[in-house]
Amino acid sequence: MYLKSTVITLFLACTLLLPVSSTAQFSTPEISLETYGIISSSGTTPFWLHSNRHGMFSSEGSQFLTRIQAHSSDNQLTNNLSLNYGADFIARPGSQSTANFNQGYIRLDAYGLFLQAGRFHNTSPIHDEELGMGSLGVSGNAPPIPQIRAGLADWTSLPFTRDFIQIKGHIAHGWLGSERYVENVLYHEKVGHARFGGDFPLNLYGGIAQYVLWGGTEPSGRQRPSSFTDFLRVAVAVSGNEDAPGEDRVYVIGNQLGTWDFGFFLELDAFDMKVYRQFPLETKDNLKLKSPQDALTGISIEPADKLNLPIRKLTYEFLYTKYQDGPRRENIGGNLERDRFRGNENYYNHGSYRTGWVYNNSTIGNPLFVPSSGTNIGVFNNRIVAHHLGMEFSLPQNIRLTTKATFSRNYGKRWDNRIPEDTEKAPLFDPSIDQWSIFAGVKMPVSWSGQQLILAGDLGLDNGFLIGDQVGLLVGLRWFL
Repeated sequence: MYLKSTVITLFLACTLLLPVSSTAQFSTPEISLETYGIISSSGTTPFWLHSNRHGMFSSEGSQFLTRIQAHSSDNQLTNNLSLNYGADFIARPGSQSTANFNQGYIRLDAYGLFLQAGRFHNTSPIHDEELGMGSLGVSGNAPPIPQIRAGLADWTSLPFTRDFIQIKGHIAHGWLGSERYVENVLYHEKVGHARFGGDFPLNLYGGIAQYVLWGGTEPSGRQRPSSFTDFLRVAVAVSGNEDAPGEDRVYVIGNQLGTWDFGFFLELDAFDMKVYRQFPLETKDNLKLKSPQDALTGISIEPADKLNLPIRKLTYEFLYTKYQDGPRRENIGGNLERDRFRGNENYYNHGSYRTGWVYNNSTIGNPLFVPSSGTNIGVFNNRIVAHHLGMEFSLPQNIRLTTKATFSRNYGKRWDNRIPEDTEKAPLFDPSIDQWSIFAGVKMPVSWSGQQLILAGDLGLDNGFLIGDQVGLLVGLRWFL
């Protein structure tokens, strides 16, 4: 924690010492006050009323939330250097009460590069974050992870390719805090994509995302390796040195996961289309695509404005993660220090970092991977077959209607000798559980006494044994100050 505060303090200090031109232009921060109430028919909040909302809402039924935001962008310090900053404070009483900064960040942009520090909303890799069910990497489900990030601000053309080949990527270092089985875990993120096509209507892309949980303090008090040398080993996904735990010495250091990401963009006069397919990475075998059927596949279509259609966007996604390198088989003659079994895949779970791909009790990736209540159990449902449809409509009076419908067939997870069984949830899968989650939300701008307001009303409905049967209503108001 000392390292985190020191690094962020140094970053902010350097920002204050940056040269500012006499012609610098600063924008007035946009400030808004929001208040929301959720009423649920049970002690559980309907799935799409709390999922993919950056951890702002509790999963435990009826609740009340107040939020105040202030954001400022495109502050020109010099001709080539701009500054963005913002803060987002939420207060929520109740059984999962909280009062914290969901966001608090500062960002510098110059010459096509950026440097950003703090907590800020972000997702990766490429997917539909507005209407989709959530990326297999980082979705908008959990609260933002405090981090420092640097990279390319947008798609950047490679020299001598006449914009035909473009690249985009970033690298980040973050901190996951103490509410975990292994405390004060460090976070590494690296994402890179290449895009081919330039001015042609069809652009193909491909990329890879790496996410690593590493370092930290074990329940016994033992410190896991976290030196700069260990960071270099984490970044290139190799095994640890002699100070690393046994499994990190014989395989790779830390909890390494990520995604392969492929797809295309198609821009036509009548519509724009985005097609994407993400393959989860949990082991070196996944790098060779040995479980190609396990993937998130999506298609998103946006009709052109000139068609004047009420539907503004449509997204369909199919998620399949049931295979995971096949049934468990005895690892006869293999490396028993790593695993007793072949098929060492258990998506979003890890034998040492038992909390898994979870932050503040919310899954960092796709929210259909439901976390257990205990910090030493991880995700209890990761073998999933799901269909998802999202649509956005533009109605008269600038009213926006958003709908989502998700059907999932859930098979729990394969037994893993490294992670304790969730004795409460495991008996539910015999062999699978079906779950429906439906959402409809309306946002309507209104004026009152010269002030701009946005009224929001959302309806959520769940049916199934995975997360229960409930219906809920969210009513909210956003006031621009």
